[in-house]
Amino acid sequence: MTEWERTLARWLAGGEELESGAELEVRDLDGALAFLAPLARHYRVADGVLWVRPVVGGYEPLEGGLPYAFSLNEARARALPLDTVRLEGDEIVMATGADQVARIRPAGPETLQELQRWDTFVLTVLDAEEEAALDRVEGDSWWGRWS
Repeated sequence: MTEWERTLARWLAGGEELESGAELEVRDLDGALAFLAPLARHYRVADGVLWVRPVVGGYEPLEGGLPYAFSLNEARARALPLDTVRLEGDEIVMATGADQVARIRPAGPETLQELQRWDTFVLTVLDAEEEAALDRVEGDSWWGRWS
């Protein structure tokens, strides 16, 4: 395991009370923010690609009694090429291949609350099969419940 992988694994573990995590920021080459979201607590490295699951698609359901839920199709796995990955201070930095720069770092106050909502949703709403499917960080679509 490389140093950046150990760093990422530590951030995503979140500790016993899940009070920390990681976020993904993507900026265009001119510095304009293109994307910012927390990362779900699992990842996969395969064939020179880092697969992560940005936590997006959160909403307050109109029915069902849940305070907050997620569209798992929107929170699908995304791939980042590893050919330029490096540690830069407290960040994992890589080029995306789309003239953008991606940075993975500890979750900040803007993203930590959404990550905590995600954790609650995953741990209290999803069944074991759904959670295991998310843990595999595979595919780019979700066809089950919560799509």
